[in-house]
Amino acid sequence: MELLNVITARSAWIFDINELNPRGKSLYPDLFDWLKDAYHFQKFPSSVTDVDETKALAFSQGEVQVREEIFVAVELKIYTDGLVANTWSSTQDTDAFLDDVLKSAASEFNLAYKPEIIRRRQYLSELNVKSLKNPVGVNPVLAQFANKITELLPLGVKLSYEFAGVTFLPIQGIAPVSISPFRFERKLNTLPEEHKYYSTAPLHTGDHLKLLDWFESNLMT
Repeated sequence: MELLNVITARSAWIFDINELNPRGKSLYPDLFDWLKDAYHFQKFPSSVTDVDETKALAFSQGEVQVREEIFVAVELKIYTDGLVANTWSSTQDTDAFLDDVLKSAASEFNLAYKPEIIRRRQYLSELNVKSLKNPVGVNPVLAQFANKITELLPLGVKLSYEFAGVTFLPIQGIAPVSISPFRFERKLNTLPEEHKYYSTAPLHTGDHLKLLDWFESNLMT
């Protein structure tokens, strides 16, 4: 499976943000100024009440160095129950950014950060990929079913259907938290002969790619 581009590499670290500041130090506006300067954010809140539509303090159009001479774009959202960050390289880079934010802020402002306060980590990986194999290999009968749909379309509707992907969902009532599905499907606005696909998974980017390689090797023809 060939990676075309990373659409989203999101990490969410869930914890009680108040545990970072148990004695209620006044951190604003110094914390905002520090974040803006440390990660070169071009957009940032103007005050503690300047929240976005998700009720987060949102910092965007920033950058962080992830390897020697390699910088990646970052976004950060601060919630009362944790931090959410995005990069467009990998969730591993996003995790490294969040780790740097917490450790550096703790050092700068004498905060009480300990890794064990993180209760849960969640990920969202969205990728565009390319494969010369066809997902109908999951079950050749699915191609026949797609043809049946085409045959039953109303008179005058000139479309052809194809089997173009799969979706796996957590079993309802078992998942304790909201988790993204796994999806693999034809990339929107592309032709079958382009062999381009979109996939999303609640995984690290690297694990997502490994899973897609397995999918391609075992279920596509």
